[in-house]
Amino acid sequence: MTVLERLSQSFVVRLVLTLIVYGFYACVLGASLAPSTALVIWACLRFLSPAVLSGAVPALGLLVLFCLFLGAAVFVFFTFGLLLMGTVIRLLSLGVKPGRHDAASLPVLLWMVLNGVFTLAWRIILPLVPMTPVSMMFHRLSGCRIGKNVWINTHHLIDSYMISIGDNTLIGGEAVLSPHVYEGGKLLIQRITIGKNCLIGGHSYISPGVTVGDGSVIGMRAYVRKGKQIPPGTRITSVAGLPFERALDLERGTFTRVRSALGA
Repeated sequence: MTVLERLSQSFVVRLVLTLIVYGFYACVLGASLAPSTALVIWACLRFLSPAVLSGAVPALGLLVLFCLFLGAAVFVFFTFGLLLMGTVIRLLSLGVKPGRHDAASLPVLLWMVLNGVFTLAWRIILPLVPMTPVSMMFHRLSGCRIGKNVWINTHHLIDSYMISIGDNTLIGGEAVLSPHVYEGGKLLIQRITIGKNCLIGGHSYISPGVTVGDGSVIGMRAYVRKGKQIPPGTRITSVAGLPFERALDLERGTFTRVRSALGA
């Protein structure tokens, strides 16, 4: 048993690490809020306080002004928050490489920390800014390789520094691209590559190590298993509703038996 494994089994060590990591998250969130907070304070000192003291603006007017500045502060938070969080994720990801990693290892610790930062963006901001330049900025800053004329209508690009998306590709709503899986006591991280002119259907799931060839279509709610290499021009649909044996026929490419099972 390594030193890291022994330390990871200590309750005190886990507690101290948790406090340190969540303190780090608090700093990231606080720094993300700093510009918007400064905007609200500046607006209050520059416009609202003089108006209150002079009585020149009715109470309703002051309320409207305050709400407008507060709304502007929210958008400042969206932009600066994603800028900062994307940068932090990218820096931490430099210590995370593809491969199988022991649960008690430095790469896994870094992976857990950066995924906590991603969760902040995923829970608070990304669902509110889909398919916008702001969300694209975040994905690029996080390390995702994105081609030209790409549309991303999901915020489930997990471990985006391990994802490549080619030109003219569309990622459908709520599609999940997840380059990691925990199995056999180890964290497996493998790159996901989506080619050019592809369509990844809504609610589909792309597993670690998958390569989707140019011009391919992954249907809605389809599941692409770990390590699958999809040739260019392939069409894949969901196997929901098919018996397990027929799903295997589809996987192996024996389409005649599948058509017979469907009555085609």
